Amino acid sequence: MKIGYIAGLLTTCSALALSTYAMAEDNKPENQGDVVVVTATKRSESVNKVAMSIAAVSGDNLSNAGVKSANDLSKVVTGFVYTPSAYSAPVYSIRGVGFYDYAVGSTPAVTVYQNEVPLPFASMSRGAGFDLARVEVLKGPQGLLFGSNSTGGAVSYISAQPTSETSVGLDLSAGSFGSYEIGGYVSGSLSEKIRARATLRHEGSDTWQQSTTRNDSLGKRDFTQYRISIDTDFNDKFSGKFALNGFVDKSDSQAAQLIQVNPLIPAFVDSRLATLPIVGSDARKADWTPGFNPSRDDKQIQGIARFDYKFANDVTLTSLTSYSHYEQDDLVDPDATALAIDDTKGIGDVKAFFQELRFSGSFGNDNRWIVGVNYEDNKVNETQTLNSSDASGFRFFNLIFGIPTPDWTPVSSQQHFNNIGAFANVDYNITENLTTHAGLRYTKTKDDFVGCTGDSANKSLGVGLGIILGAPNPANFITGQCSQLNANLVPEATSDSLEEDNISWRIGLDYKPNASSLLYANISRGYKAGAFPLLPATSYAQYTPVTQEELTAYEAGFKTSLLGRKLQLNGALFYYDYKDKQVLGSVVLTPDIFGPLNRLVNIPKSTVQGAELQLTARPISGLNINAGVTYVDSEIGDFSNFDPYGAVKNFNGETFPNTPKWQYSLAADYEFAVKENINAFVGANLSARTKTNAALGNNPILQIDGYSLLDLRAGFAASDDSWRVTLWGRNVTDEYYWTNAYKLADITARFAGMPATYGISLSIRK
Repeated sequence: MKIGYIAGLLTTCSALALSTYAMAEDNKPENQGDVVVVTATKRSESVNKVAMSIAAVSGDNLSNAGVKSANDLSKVVTGFVYTPSAYSAPVYSIRGVGFYDYAVGSTPAVTVYQNEVPLPFASMSRGAGFDLARVEVLKGPQGLLFGSNSTGGAVSYISAQPTSETSVGLDLSAGSFGSYEIGGYVSGSLSEKIRARATLRHEGSDTWQQSTTRNDSLGKRDFTQYRISIDTDFNDKFSGKFALNGFVDKSDSQAAQLIQVNPLIPAFVDSRLATLPIVGSDARKADWTPGFNPSRDDKQIQGIARFDYKFANDVTLTSLTSYSHYEQDDLVDPDATALAIDDTKGIGDVKAFFQELRFSGSFGNDNRWIVGVNYEDNKVNETQTLNSSDASGFRFFNLIFGIPTPDWTPVSSQQHFNNIGAFANVDYNITENLTTHAGLRYTKTKDDFVGCTGDSANKSLGVGLGIILGAPNPANFITGQCSQLNANLVPEATSDSLEEDNISWRIGLDYKPNASSLLYANISRGYKAGAFPLLPATSYAQYTPVTQEELTAYEAGFKTSLLGRKLQLNGALFYYDYKDKQVLGSVVLTPDIFGPLNRLVNIPKSTVQGAELQLTARPISGLNINAGVTYVDSEIGDFSNFDPYGAVKNFNGETFPNTPKWQYSLAADYEFAVKENINAFVGANLSARTKTNAALGNNPILQIDGYSLLDLRAGFAASDDSWRVTLWGRNVTDEYYWTNAYKLADITARFAGMPATYGISLSIRK
């Protein structure tokens, strides 16, 4: 389907919908009437007056839909896709633009922001989605105002702010698998000029996954979030906002499901592997190594300080500072078996500093401008210690060389990221109805990297490599801590540095034919910085970084309110010219002991084209309907690499991995009075997507089937919303679906989505 057909679709199918909560029904301070005010352009304005595609969802609507983190956003934002990586790090993409990697220090293509502060790595985003005023999902390159690593877009969480009047809230919930939530907040004034808000939430549950080979279970939830916010007015020109937030996660890690056995070296495969059960369509069935219980012990703390000073000439100086510390200690078993094929201990430590200074103001006939600089300094230390003693590649050592099978092998990296940027943007009103937008950003990045695949704990990996390479004394072949070979076939740590710079830009034009409509067209360019991998390596060549990717986006769209603002219809066409897209590919080294090994690669040329429609309707009092559809047609240009099974292929014409062509969503809520001061309500969310493939090569075993999920809710509430009781069900049709599939060592596995769950929630507001 080409862009001309999509244009016709956009014109003729305007009754179709795209999920948008841009007119969310609440009375929070950030709303003007029933229109959400967003800060996507780093100033407050109605979402329907911003000349770009934005999905803005209120905190209440997120809660109703059961959206607790960015992992769930695809329920309410079409075009957004969450993919859990094999080693538990989340991967986010928008309109097909994302970066699949599993390291803690993997720089994303869709960056998550919390109150305008970047969370530079996806693993840090788990604690952002609670006690929210709203979330804004900005589609398309956002490098101009938000910085690098947002070629796909940005997810901006805006937390609920302290209030002048005292208010308190309590939220309780109980559901399937012994799940429960308890949380609450208190907000109010500490003095005439100081306001504060304190929020705490804890989620817990029993296990939900069951072992396919023994009486064992997994999947408990133990997750705590907190935030303390203080706003102060030093005087009528100078104000400050301070926040301390964080999370502690001691939940179980999800286990994978075995769907196929693919021995790397069939002659040396463990005989037990052939006897293990292949999972059918039961989401609860999975497996992991006995005694090695996949689990998390992660925590993060973040401090944010913002100062705004208003000068007399309508100029505002904003300073935004943050420091985050994320610590990870995970046990992950992605091989989906009771064997030690890839049991992994993941240790990570991230220290992230961010500083931005910007001036903003207006001139003439409400023409607006902004200039600023920002700086990021991020340090990441990460070690994945792997036990692959039952994998056929490592059994080769034992059976051929008569040495012990390598056991716990550490793979580590240390990275130091520096990022400095300077940006400027102006919105100029040519006429009363015609506005032009133009902006530039210069970004300079540097990544200092040290990578090491260590010898195994029993030292047999080094001995085996020494024998294979004909070292005169194999027992002493590995003299240091690293076993990967340099260009001279000598074991050595790999040290490298990647320095890059770029200029992002955006030009646009919007036309307002009347007070309730907007037509716009934009051309923008964004970049994602180059990246080093964290992976088991036998050669320094596997640590070769990918260079920065470039995306030039063309978008035209409209936003219009009809029928006295009872109907809001938005639509957009987009086309992306993509250069050097970064993907996780494969390489087969000589000698071929381990089969295809992961390696980051650049795809020289690819394209994305598509369309979106979004609809919000209030046909009668109390009834809200939000619906939508996104179409994405991605295509890889001339590019050859190994597929995950070791076959050399040219991927010309393939679609991007983890990119469904169609995504749909529909939400409906109806609230009505049943007696004085008491309302009843019913609601539903339906989200769906078509099939995609999880990797290059379109191997059928790695296909991710399309699926649809239906959530229902009903209950009673006070007419002033001082209390609300909700009965809810999620995935009520008990659809079996999976969100990722991957080839790993001797197996192919996938992650299943949650089965049907039910529960009851109570919220109290005073």
